[in-house]
Amino acid sequence: MKPSLEPFLKVEHSLLDNEVLTSTEKCLYMLLRRLENAPKGCTPSYAYLKRKLKIKDNRTVLRALDRLQLFGYITWVNRGQNKSNKYYFRGDINFQSILQDNLRLRKVMAQKQKNRYNQKLRDNFVNKKGIKVINS
Repeated sequence: MKPSLEPFLKVEHSLLDNEVLTSTEKCLYMLLRRLENAPKGCTPSYAYLKRKLKIKDNRTVLRALDRLQLFGYITWVNRGQNKSNKYYFRGDINFQSILQDNLRLRKVMAQKQKNRYNQKLRDNFVNKKGIKVINS
């Protein structure tokens, strides 16, 4: 039997053994790993990821990326509007600092979202009850 010359990908056992990640999240990680050594680094678009994984909704990709980041497998740098993110993996230079920055930003954004939600609830309650708010 002739040995195959097909490229292959090594995957960490911890990823395969992880019982919390979904198969979509694991496949996404492997797809990103496959692109790791691309000339410009790992910078796939959401459209590319959706097409390769046969996913219809951006939110599914975002949720999977988010969970991979929370588990510490990947992190990314936003390269600006209309540009794809650049992804980094455990063991990459600056991985830990980029991950910490992203987690800090997540905390700030979550607080802003919570404040907006609370304000919306307050406004709906005031409008529904006909209460006049006096700012001091």
